[in-house]
Amino acid sequence: MLKESKGLVLSDRDRDLFMSVMQNPPVLKGKLKSAIQKYREKYDK
Repeated sequence: MLKESKGLVLSDRDRDLFMSVMQNPPVLKGKLKSAIQKYREKYDK
């Protein structure tokens, strides 16, 4: 249960960057992609 909530204030630049990444996520590759794949194979059922 969430007992308290805190807001996060971003600059216009940071907000725009965050929204851009959320709308257009980067393509995963290399070790990060491999690690996610291994995690999913082990825990996604």
